[in-house]
Amino acid sequence: MIKVENITYSIKNHKIIDNISFQIEHGEMISVIGPNGAGKSTLVNIIMDILKADSGSVYLYNKKIKEYNKKDRAKLISFVPQEYNFTVADLTVEEFVSTGRYPYLDYFGTIDKEQMDKITYYMTLTDIYHLKNRHISSLSGGEKQRVSIAAALAQEAEFIIFDEVSSNLDPKTKYDINNLLIKLNTEKKYTIISVTHDLNYSLEAKSKFLCIKEGRLHAFLPHSEMFEKKIFDSLFNMEFSYIKYDNKEVIIPK
Repeated sequence: MIKVENITYSIKNHKIIDNISFQIEHGEMISVIGPNGAGKSTLVNIIMDILKADSGSVYLYNKKIKEYNKKDRAKLISFVPQEYNFTVADLTVEEFVSTGRYPYLDYFGTIDKEQMDKITYYMTLTDIYHLKNRHISSLSGGEKQRVSIAAALAQEAEFIIFDEVSSNLDPKTKYDINNLLIKLNTEKKYTIISVTHDLNYSLEAKSKFLCIKEGRLHAFLPHSEMFEKKIFDSLFNMEFSYIKYDNKEVIIPK
């Protein structure tokens, strides 16, 4: 369980996050949505303890996240950014995925057979095992995202946060990445928290929506209520057509 309690964050007296509270239960799939500049990525960085809130607290299983040491926190929550900076060291795919095992390695960082079996498993799960000896710089954008996801999975954390992980990808690659997230949630029981602008795919995934507008919590509702109450209109200050067909819910700007 992740509990966010009365979080506020400002830059130069301008509130980016304004007194937000919510709770995410184990096994949920959460889509964090809202207009550009609403504070979504800032909120995610506060949850990850990358940014320090001005007030309020983030709890991970009833313990403040800042009270966990780095390794213990990494065993519970992992993060996949929109894009990694891979320029520091051009690692192979296997080497990069191996970095996800750091919470479980000894002082010398020894990767024994047990650790390698884990690394192989997560490369196979994300369909990148055939790329294991390729250098990151030689990969496509979609392949790099799968490598990032595999490294996050290698942490074996219960909660995984994705920050616009499928943006800037072609439709087929975006479809494959989004389907992978659904599979991780429904079949592997990971708790998925995804900052996204792909509203229709989040509806299809039957996600719960965490809606941020002007730094405030606008709504926190299951997909069915978001659709029936037409919350997308007020969130984005525009009108959508709400269409049901073939057991799917779809919204289209009017």
